[in-house]
Formats: sequence, C-alpha cells, structure tokens
Amino acid sequence: MLKIRTVISSIVLLALVASCQQSFKKGQKGIEYKIISEGKGSNIKIGNFLRMHISQLISNGKKDTVLNDTRKNGMPIIESFDSTSIPPEYIAILSQMKKGDSLIMRLLTDSMFAENPGAMPPFIKKGDYFITTVRLLDVYKTPAEMEKAKMNDYMEKQKKDSIDNISILKKQDAELNAYFKKNNISNLQKTPSGVYVQILQAGTGAMIDNSVVVTTNYTGKTMDGTMFDSNTDPSKGHVEPFNVNMTDDIELGAGVIKGWTDGLKMLNKGAKAKFYIPSPLAYGKQKVGNDIKENSILIFDIEVVDVLNRAQAKVMVDDKKKIMKAKQERFYDSIKKAMPDTLQSVQKIKK
Repeated sequence: MLKIRTVISSIVLLALVASCQQSFKKGQKGIEYKIISEGKGSNIKIGNFLRMHISQLISNGKKDTVLNDTRKNGMPIIESFDSTSIPPEYIAILSQMKKGDSLIMRLLTDSMFAENPGAMPPFIKKGDYFITTVRLLDVYKTPAEMEKAKMNDYMEKQKKDSIDNISILKKQDAELNAYFKKNNISNLQKTPSGVYVQILQAGTGAMIDNSVVVTTNYTGKTMDGTMFDSNTDPSKGHVEPFNVNMTDDIELGAGVIKGWTDGLKMLNKGAKAKFYIPSPLAYGKQKVGNDIKENSILIFDIEVVDVLNRAQAKVMVDDKKKIMKAKQERFYDSIKKAMPDTLQSVQKIKK
C-alpha cells in the first residue's frame, strides 16, 4: 500500500465526511472510496510526486482510534506515485485525483485480515473499518521540484517548532518552579537553555565540555515519579555504565538529548546531580515507550563516574569492539560444536 504514515483527527475526518454526501464507490479487493473533487487540472500520473496530508484510523461507527496523523506531526509527506511500490488497487483510485482533491478510503478489517486472522491486533474487531484519508496538496513532475518542496516544508516545520518550543519552555519553567517550591527544592542552577541542575555532590577536576566522553550512572523519572529507565536498577536489565559522547566524533558513541549535554557541562568527575529537563530539551512532542508522554518534563539522577578525553575514549570503544567480537566467535564456536550441520546451512545462506 502507499507509504501512508499519518492521519487527520476524528473531528477533521467527520467534517470531511459531512461535506460529501455521495455514496462510496467500490474499488478492488473490498476497498470502498469517495473523492471530493475540489481540484483543477489533469489527473495525477505515474512518476509524479504527491505532497499530501494523510490519515489512518480504525472506526466502529461510534468511536475512532487514530493511528497516524501528518497534521499532528506538523508536516505533509511527499511520496512518489510509483506502480512498483503501490498496489494496483490503490493506483486505480489515486489516479482519479487532481491537485486539491480529497479522498476517503475504507476497508473492512475482516477483509484486511482474512488471510491471517491471528494477526489482527486486539483493539481491532471484526466489522470495524480501516479508514484512510488523503488531502492532495500538490503534484510535482520532477525530483528537483519534489526536493525543493521537502526543504520548504522542513524549514516551515522548524520555524513552527521553534515558536512552539518557546511557549512550552515558558509554561514548563513555571511548572518546575511550582514543583520546586512545593517540594522545598533549592540550590538549583539553570543552564542557558533552560535545564535546572541540582548538584548533590561536588566533583573534582575540569568541568565537562565538548571535548570529552562522560561515563555515567543514571535513573530517569517523569514528574509523577514513574521510573522509565535506569542503569543502576537491575529491573531495567542493563547495569553497565552509560557513556555520553559530548564530542562531534560519531565513532566515539551516539549523542543524547540536549538536556543531558547542557546539564553535564555544569558538572565534573565524581559529581552527583539531578537534572530537571523541560520537554523541548528532551523528547519534545514524541511519545517514548509507555511512560514518557508527549511534552513530558523529565527528571534524571546523574552520577559522573569518569571523564575521558578523545584518545582514552577511542581505546575504550576499541576494547568494547574486541570484547563483542570475541563473544560472537565463542557463540559460533558453541553452535559449531553442538550443531555442525545447522552452522553449515547458516553459512551457505549468508553466501
């Protein structure tokens, strides 16, 4: 199916349906559809690039469960209208559209999972409809036009996100100060970006900067006290120290959220602290796992175990690679001894 990644809200969908009273037409493989013709010009053609707002939801007629939403993500998607990647039943419907048109497609979930009923998620029931809506914003004929449109959309999103983040930071700064007052939390320092750092134990040596890799212990919680991750609590399954690459050398490790890098610059080796990080400096509008909701303020207990320069960090990374390689070799040796025929089959598949 078309690489549909998003969805309009139920309110928008209902408004769209209400504006169009014609009945659904029948397409191939059980798909029903209706096109709200508001556009002008010729129909889209294979090889065009489509700039769209797209929605997907599950509806039982009384309740809509939104799965994706490009409007919520803040940016339209641009896809190639390509018969090699889009099934013919969708090509047949989409090719009837012009720039400015809107489309509603629906498919009974019974049909979607007819060949594999066991794959149906528990929140979907037989008789529900899988609904996709498309608003065709623009059509481009060349890759150059498409790339320019993508860049324009990205810049607009960056501008909007920047404005939104200023507002969110101001609101969450007030929330944090109320939290500090309620819980009698003092001795706080604030970074220029807006992270509050409470130093619980002073460290020694030079302050952390962008030239080092920092070895840390940490526990992360939400404002209500829910622990979402830790490398000191065995229940999270990873109790090894966590290395934070403060440099621009990606070979020394992945980066972390801005709230961490800004907070760590207030510390040195041996320091212990709490970071209070507003959502724009953490995961922003992203939902992460089951515990970190959209626009969540995060609290981290941090211990700086060690501070490594680039040369020391390179040695550490190389040592870890050697250890990993040795583990893999031992693993394959054990398979070879236990099941030589199976290993030979795996090696043949790799070749």
